[in-house]
Formats: sequence, C-alpha cells, structure tokens
Amino acid sequence: MSFLAIVAQEYKAIFSNKLVVMVVVIGSLVYGLLYPMPYMNDIVRKQRLVIIDEDSSALSKRLIFLISATREIALVREVGSIEAAKDLIESFEADGAIYIPRGFEASAKKGIGSVVSYMGNASYFLVYGAIAEGVHKAIDTLSDELRKERDPNLLDTELVSLQAIPLYNPSLGYINYALAAVLVFILHQTAIAGSGILSAYQNRMRARAIALKDLQALKHYSNDVSAWKLVSARILAFMGIYCVLFGLYFGVLFPLFGVSHIASLSDFWCFAVAFIASCVACGVLLGASLEDESLPTQVVFVSSMPLVFILGFIWPSELLPQFLQDLSFAIPAYHGVRGFISLNQMGADFASVTPHFLMLLALFALCFVASVIIIHKRQQKAREICLA
Repeated sequence: MSFLAIVAQEYKAIFSNKLVVMVVVIGSLVYGLLYPMPYMNDIVRKQRLVIIDEDSSALSKRLIFLISATREIALVREVGSIEAAKDLIESFEADGAIYIPRGFEASAKKGIGSVVSYMGNASYFLVYGAIAEGVHKAIDTLSDELRKERDPNLLDTELVSLQAIPLYNPSLGYINYALAAVLVFILHQTAIAGSGILSAYQNRMRARAIALKDLQALKHYSNDVSAWKLVSARILAFMGIYCVLFGLYFGVLFPLFGVSHIASLSDFWCFAVAFIASCVACGVLLGASLEDESLPTQVVFVSSMPLVFILGFIWPSELLPQFLQDLSFAIPAYHGVRGFISLNQMGADFASVTPHFLMLLALFALCFVASVIIIHKRQQKAREICLA
C-alpha cells in the first residue's frame, strides 16, 4: 500500500468514526463560536453604584454628579445606610456602593481632608477595577476644583502627569487578555483527543480480533503497513484537518471577535505547523497506549482545568511551584500559547519564539518515536496470530 493510500485510509477512518468527528470537527467549531460569545462586550462599563450620602451638602452632590458622569459608573439609587447598600449588592441589584460621611464638605473646605469610601464586588476583578477607576476620576476632578477655588491663579494643579499605556491589550478587556490563548488551547485539546480516540479505537478492535482469532478482522490496513508509515499518515491526516481549523480560527474568528492578529503569514504558519504536529503526535501516543476510545476524551477533560492554570496566561507561571513549571515544558499548549501570543498580540519576530518552536519539534519527535515503538509491538502480536 502506497503512503498516499494509507493517508486516504486514515481520512476514511477519521470521518467514519462518529466520536472523532464529534470531537475534532463539531467540538472545535462549537467551542470556537460559542465560547467567545459571552465576552463580546468585554469592556466593563456602567457598573451599577448606590450612594450613601450622610453629608447631603452641595459638595457631596457635586461629587455624586462627577461620579455619574464617568463612563464606568451608572448610579442606581441613594440609600440610607451601608446595610441597605450591602443588601442590594448581595442580591445583585448593584455592583458597588460609595459612602460619603457626615462633615465631608466642612472638612474639605477647611483643608483637613475627608475620606470617601467605595465598595465593590471584588469577586469580579474587572467590575471592581471599573468602579475604582470611575470613583478615582471623579475625586481627582473634585480635588482639582477645590484647589483652584482656593487659589484662582492656579493654572495647573499637576506638575507631573501620568499616561497609562496598556500594552498588548488596549481595550483592557477579556478578549485580548485570555480569549486568544483559550482558542489555541481548544484546538490543542481537540487535536489530542481526536487523534487519541482513533488510535485507541484501532487498538481495541485489534485486541478484540486477537482475542477471537478473527483473521479477517486482523487484515486491516493498520496491521498491514509498517508502524512508522501508519503514524506518519495519521499525523499528516490530522494536520490537514487542523490547518483548515487554524485558518478558520485565526483568519475568521479572531477578526470577528476583535482578537489581535499581527503575525506575518510565514512566521505564523511555520509555528502553527510545528504546534499542530506536536499536538497530534501527543494524541497518537496517548491513544496508542490505550485500548478504550473513551479514555482519551476523559483524560483531556480532566486535565483541561489544571492545564489552563499551568499555561501562564491567567496566572503567571513564574509564581507556580517549581515542579509545575518543569511540567509545563512537556505540554505543547504551553509553548503554543506563549508562541502565538508573542507573534500575534505582541508583534514579536520569529527569533524570539525559537525556543518554543524547538521544544515543539522535540516533543513531536519524542511522541512520534514512542508511538511507532508501541504500535509496532501491537502489530507484531497481531501478525503472530495470523501466522499461527
């Protein structure tokens, strides 16, 4: 059987296996389309704030007006106590509260200073950050007004000003913060699961035929061809599918959802091919070690959440325990996420991701050789039954 014929058989095996199609094609498309939907409006605006104004002065009303004028905050209502504000926050009718104490205007006019407190649901750090930013803007504006009122000749209250430049995430939203990495991780998981399912399925059918001494079933292309050709054809077949999926994700979904994509085509595809090959080879190795096609999916499912935190885009990998940092180097997604973020979001050149590129090639080579050895041993057992 020629190599192209083996690849054709692999495609036939892939698309005739409902579980593989469900994970690789349907799973990748559904996750890619549905996961980003809740985060389309990823910039946090107009957080609901309640007011506790014990001063009820002209200055406190001015502060409330300045707060309501910020784009981060929408005032809900004024309540009489902190307990009432707490009840509204706990019932999710408000996102935070601001407390203006009695004597606020008098203290400000005397130059003594007064403390204004704000509360927000810090369980949602983007919500809390938006409330903090809006309140700080209003207080800074009010402070400038008071200083100019005391000294009309004061032209500029700030001799040194600050300009915040949010690198690689200009919107300060969720899309470029995590979605770019999550979409790569989705492709990583489905590639490993899909190639693993097919390999484990063929192992189960081979083991069943050996147990029943079913010579007809053992005359399958996966037993007739050499192990290295089978593994090569399987990796090539899945790579063809995932090149299409990568083109869909990065060429359609990324622009659709507003994710930055500034890598050059040559750099992107050079790194993408290494990443896809490494993921598929890991999946083939996983499946070659199993005889139950349901197990690769379970392994991928159970490992997904720990891997997300190990990858370093949600929590800095440098703060993880050392053994988890060492483990991350054996995960294709770690190198893939780091590489794609550097190329697409940060505009780095290929030389800066070369270490990750070489690690992906090393993982591919290791998994390829291990898969060939394991599958060759399984094929030998099947051939011994046929010869007997």
